[in-house]
Amino acid sequence: MYKPAPIRNIEQQLTRTTRIMVMVLILTLPGLIINPGDTLILGFIVGGIFGIINGYFLVKRMNSLVDLMSRKESIDRNKAKAFMRAGFYPRMGMIIGIIALASRVDFISVYGVGAGLLVPTVITVVDANIALYRYYTARDAVDKI
Repeated sequence: MYKPAPIRNIEQQLTRTTRIMVMVLILTLPGLIINPGDTLILGFIVGGIFGIINGYFLVKRMNSLVDLMSRKESIDRNKAKAFMRAGFYPRMGMIIGIIALASRVDFISVYGVGAGLLVPTVITVVDANIALYRYYTARDAVDKI
């Protein structure tokens, strides 16, 4: 018996990623309290916040695309690609802008911002893979009985 893999709704995945990322940011705050001038930790926190914002805008754009595709007069493939590209450039501009700002000021580390921007992506990938692993191990255990 075939069952599709349990891929979470994108809203649920964004909520889980945001919750985990907020916990990671809260866990980094003691380091900032112990060493207030640490540019790497402050950059990580700033990058993490902008990583969450970037994920929010990506999910919003994807939901808008699904709404456009589900209408009666749905758009064709080229218009869908153009729609997603139109949302990509502002998000990329935000990332480039925050990294450029971090390179200009002394109190934020560019490396910390880069790490903070990448952590939500890593959280999403790891969380989705853990869900798939749990699904397939539980399914195999039932199938072997």
